[in-house]
Parts: sequence; C-alpha cells; structure tokens
Amino acid sequence: MNLLWIVIDTLRADHLGCYGYFRDTSPTMDRLAGDGVLFRDFYASAIATGPGFTSLFTGRSALGHGFYLTPWNIPNAPLLDDDIPTLPELVQDAGQCATVALDNLINFRSHMKQFVRGFEFYINVTRSSQWTHHHVAGDEVNQRLIEWLEQYGGQPFFAFVHYWDPHTPYNQPEPYRFHFKHEKGNLGDLRVKRAPAGYDYVPGWGRVGDLFEGDEQHSIDLYDGEIRYVDHCLEEVMEALARLGLLSDTAVVLTSDHGEQLGQHDCYGHARIYEECVRVPLILWGPRFFPRGAVVEGFAQHADVAPTILDLLGVQVPRGMDGQSLLPRVRGEGAGPEFIVMEDGMERALRRGPWKLIQTKQGRAELYDLERDPCEVESLVEREADRSQAMGEELAAWVQARLAGRPDPMLEAGGTWTCFVWERERG
Repeated sequence: MNLLWIVIDTLRADHLGCYGYFRDTSPTMDRLAGDGVLFRDFYASAIATGPGFTSLFTGRSALGHGFYLTPWNIPNAPLLDDDIPTLPELVQDAGQCATVALDNLINFRSHMKQFVRGFEFYINVTRSSQWTHHHVAGDEVNQRLIEWLEQYGGQPFFAFVHYWDPHTPYNQPEPYRFHFKHEKGNLGDLRVKRAPAGYDYVPGWGRVGDLFEGDEQHSIDLYDGEIRYVDHCLEEVMEALARLGLLSDTAVVLTSDHGEQLGQHDCYGHARIYEECVRVPLILWGPRFFPRGAVVEGFAQHADVAPTILDLLGVQVPRGMDGQSLLPRVRGEGAGPEFIVMEDGMERALRRGPWKLIQTKQGRAELYDLERDPCEVESLVEREADRSQAMGEELAAWVQARLAGRPDPMLEAGGTWTCFVWERERG
C-alpha cells in the first residue's frame, strides 16, 4: 500500500465545510471526509509549528519530546533526543516502502533535523533564503510531488507532504485571492448564531462586535481563499494518483499542525491555545482501508497520528509514544480519552467534556464552558472555583506523571506570545 500523509499548515477545522463552515472553502477535503473518516474533536498536542510537527512525528506530547519555543521561535536546546524515533525512521526501518518528504522545515533558523530523519528522499521545497519557507505556494509543492510520483510511484511509498497555505503571507494565485468577499460592517453575508452565554457570534470568525474585518494583507477572506487554493492543489494530487493508477492502493491521512486566531482574542496569529489555534482537522481516506462516511466522536490528538499510521502500515508501535492508534475507534471499538492536554511554550490547557482550563506558567488561569461560551469570552475560573481547582489538580498530576522527576521543559523555555496584527478594525 501507499500512504500519503498531508499536513496543511495553519488550517482551522472550523473553516472547512465538513466541519460545518458556512463558506464553500473545501470541496475536495469535504469529499474525502464524506468518503472516508472524519474525527470531530481532533486537537493539537502542542503548538506552534515546531512543537506541533514534533508531536506528529514522534507520537508524543511536548512533555514527552521536550520541544518548546523560546523568544523569536527558537526552540529550547536540545532540539530532540536522537534516541526518540520518528515516524519516518520507523517506516524506513520496516523496509516496506520508499519514504519521501515534500517539505522545508529544515530551513527554520534552528534547522530541526527531526523532520529529515528517516526520509530516503527529502525534497526541500523552498526559495533561496531560509526566511521564505512560509512563502512556498501549493503549486510549487505539487510540481515536485507529481514529478516524484511519476518517476518513483511504481513502488510502495510513504509520502509526507507539507503545504504552507493557508499560513501568512497570503500569496495564493489571484482567482483564489478574491474568491471570497465580505462586505465590511454587513452581517448579511455571514452566518450569525446566538451563544447560550448571551452573545451573537459568527462560527469561525468570533463574537459579533469584535470581528476582524481585515486589510490588504490580513483578512478572513484571504485566509479562506488560501484554503480554497490548497484544496484545489489537493484535488490535483488526487487526479495525478488516479492518472498514474495509484489511487486505489493509497491511503490518505490529512491534518494540520495548528490553526489561526484571525483576530479573535485580539490576535492575528497562532500564539495561544484557544480553540481557534488548537482544534484542527483529521481526515482518513482510502476505500480499501477505511469505512465510508464515518464520523468519530470524542477527543483525539496529534500524538495519535504516528501510532495510527504505523498500525495502518503494519509496523510495530514502539514504547514511549503518548498517543494511541485510532484504528480501533474507526472500527467502532472503544472511546476517546476522558480528557486531553494541550501545550505551547507558555501555557497548558486541560479539556474535559465541554470544560477547558488554561494555565500559564506564571500561574494565571482561565476556565471556559465551551458549550455555553464557544468563543471563550467569559472566564469562569472564580465562579466555578471548585471545578477550577479540581481540573488544575488533574492537570498537575498529568504533568508530574510524565515528568517522572525531570525538570519541566516548559519552565526552561523562555519566550513571549507573538501576534502579527496589533491593531484591528471592529465590525
């Protein structure tokens, strides 16, 4: 079999039609979800890019792999213990298929070598400067990917494909740049809902009155246009697989490293672990390998991806992974965990049912009831003091169990949150 592992950078789940978005941003991904398996509540184990991809590659939480961010997005040292195996290394060691990456994460200033280990082919899709890795567009990835498939696709393969769209800067081709056009100040072209907490909000946009209306460089229109563009790129790849006679033998695993705040919580970026940053898609597709039209409820995370892919390929899952294979749940066996933990370099969050507790390493806390308050507007940490304390103790126990006497790497990683848009219009 072939395994096509697609990670679309900065892709929020709630901006895809298959996750209920009101705009037609993702027809190809929607078809894959409809013909495959969609995980309703899939979350990052850690954000942003470096920690997120490291969790995807190792099957571990950030506490398990130790990769956090310091100021200016420079990871704390050491980057990753070489004794921690990565998914591509495990696949390569099994000797069942060629391993190829279409990626450029090695070009980060820190040169994160964990994203190269295990690939027989590492196709560095980038520009001349290491600081333009974000600028690579989906058609540049596709050109190299399809060329590789044409030359080497006759053998079983494991392909990791990293699209930067819809990360900033928004540089999609012109038709996709103007595909969506919201009239500023007019809610008539949006879908407005009423939260039980008493405010109106637009799903995927935020609370009415606080909507980020955008400018020429940053807007939700541009973000959604980028999604539509990368969806088109995905369609091209599926068509190429069909043309080359590879489609029926290929399983697709599609996810993202993190989302984007899009002006919510006074930030345009991916700096904190609110829902808009940590809830991402997970879609499994392949008629020979997965049921059609399945929706899996319950929590799942980045750390589950590596063991799931290994299980699918028939490769033994090593000890030390925090995640679990999701294939039993695809078959309707078992349920998700009662709670999950998400991290970035500055804070951790515990999600149990609709409740979410966020704690910063400086000791501040926020508590949200996401059923009542989906935009995380009203912290109930004082009103629900007993619940806050209980969830805080549960989070502390989770941390201590995984540290097993080690220093907490989050406390060793300095840093501040960085947002890319400091002033915004209010609509």
